[in-house]
Amino acid sequence: MSLKFAHLPGSTPQTAAASSNYPGPLKPLARWLSAGMFALSALGSAQAADEEGKAPASAPAAVSATPESKAKPPVQNSAMDATQFFQLFVAEYLFQRGDLNSAYQAYLESARQHKDGQLYQRAVEIGRAISPELGLTAAKAWRQALPQSRQASEYTADILLSMGRSADLAAPLRSVIQLTPTLQQPQLMLSLPRIMTRLQDRNAAAQVIDDATQPWRQPPLEMAEAWSASAEGWLQARDVNKSTAALNKALALRPNLMNAGLVAIGLMDLNPQAEAIVKQQLARPDAAPVVRLAYGRRLAGFQRLEEAAQQLELLLKEHPEQNGSWITLAAVRMELKQVDKAEAALKHVLDRIKKDDKAGTDTPANTAPDANEIDQAYLYMAQVAEQRNDLAQAQSWLERADPKNERVNIQIQRARLLARQNKVPEARKLIHDLPETEPRDAVVKYQAEAQVLRDAHQPEEAYKVLGEATKRFPDDSDLVYDQAMLAEKLQMFAEAESLLRKTMEMAPDNPNAFNALGYSLADRGVRLDEARQLIKKALELRPADPFIVDSMGWVEFRAGNLSEAVRLLTSAYQTRPDAEIAAHLGEVLWAQGQKDEARKVWQDASKREPDNDTLKETLKRFQGKL
Repeated sequence: MSLKFAHLPGSTPQTAAASSNYPGPLKPLARWLSAGMFALSALGSAQAADEEGKAPASAPAAVSATPESKAKPPVQNSAMDATQFFQLFVAEYLFQRGDLNSAYQAYLESARQHKDGQLYQRAVEIGRAISPELGLTAAKAWRQALPQSRQASEYTADILLSMGRSADLAAPLRSVIQLTPTLQQPQLMLSLPRIMTRLQDRNAAAQVIDDATQPWRQPPLEMAEAWSASAEGWLQARDVNKSTAALNKALALRPNLMNAGLVAIGLMDLNPQAEAIVKQQLARPDAAPVVRLAYGRRLAGFQRLEEAAQQLELLLKEHPEQNGSWITLAAVRMELKQVDKAEAALKHVLDRIKKDDKAGTDTPANTAPDANEIDQAYLYMAQVAEQRNDLAQAQSWLERADPKNERVNIQIQRARLLARQNKVPEARKLIHDLPETEPRDAVVKYQAEAQVLRDAHQPEEAYKVLGEATKRFPDDSDLVYDQAMLAEKLQMFAEAESLLRKTMEMAPDNPNAFNALGYSLADRGVRLDEARQLIKKALELRPADPFIVDSMGWVEFRAGNLSEAVRLLTSAYQTRPDAEIAAHLGEVLWAQGQKDEARKVWQDASKREPDNDTLKETLKRFQGKL
């Protein structure tokens, strides 16, 4: 059943055997019928024997008492009476013949007559194969006849979820919680937000969670987990006030509740003040490691890379066995262009791979890298080698990660290495020849080919590739956005704006298109008020993102607000010392008369990213003055 309360032993009903909609024979029922058929067969044989004046062949006395027969368990005849057996025999016969409506009616009538949970379950499954409404009718009858059956409430809730009937969902969900062992109730409530993602209306889903958990959000049953589930539900509905209020209730009851810490991290997207809650929990000695890991990853997502690295270092100091965290730290260090530190982080994983490979040496199970971690370590080592311009070594690491040359993401990195050696046709052919086992593979191939062409300074060709891609996948917002960026680079401003506005319609919660159009307008010094509003919208969707803050600083510079521009650009650069941000900050500092400071910013950035196009163009414009 699709509610999937997998953590509750015995709580998941049997699924249909033939397909998701067509139920197969129910195994316990099949055994029941087999027992009845055995009894019927024995009876028939006895009658025939009486007529012929001899003992029936299948009578117990005729079974030889061999050692083998003694080892067999005794046959247990069904507890059904003849009438019940006949009803079930007919119902199953109708089902096997394909007469689902008659089978459904027969099973439901028998279930009502005998108040048997297995028969109700069979009726529900057959009813769902016909229509959700029939399945719901049987599930409601089951729940009414056997109100203490947790399965009955689970089936009812599952069908209501599949139908999107949120108004009727809280009561059966509350029953599921009530009928769950007390010690398992907290974990069940914490799972509700993930179960409710099946409802499209996020506000309705959050309200269902609140209604279902209402008894556990007030004394005497009040639980932090119920409040945390409420907070997560309202977070998914993007209701900051309700989510924050429920989160504070949860933390007041259990300050170290891991799920509450994760919800607070999720709230950081909508409410920067939620970060204080995260820090408060992480300051506790009993803080869950997974919360620190999630916080580090979220900081990396916000481009606050140095802070992300600090959190990961703290985590690994206490838990050095976490290979995935070492790899995440390496990824952050690579983003910061700190190649040596990235390699040092990867070395912890590589050393364990070597130990695991040695004959007669077993790495402890909790520290041995899994296959995915090994591949990731090799991939990042290839990037380390590439950053050092050791392309042969980079190729060697990629071959270790994919010796059969069949994995799309690794072969794309191989293509990039070929392009760096001015072998662009070979790189494109490698990408073209990659298999497409699923539709997304084709999208990835288009994006990879366009990136190879961009890196090779062939934006016109890249634009053509993405034009073909958007014709094949017109609803892919990422492809449309990439095409817009190339149109911008080719100074096709009207086309770029049209594509960016299309992206906003397709992905209204993605800040990239809003930021890109706002920056484009600001960089050309046109429609600055509109540019400011677009970037403000991007910041609402992703607060404190340094690249979006950089765009806002550039708007203020174009508008002549130099002090505000310096403040914003300095903040962005401190968060993410990126070469493009450095180019902007240096130019504003120069305009303010702080020429020495401008030179220092540009020089530092040039050491880290000498090939950045924006920085090179800026330095070229100021070369005579420098």
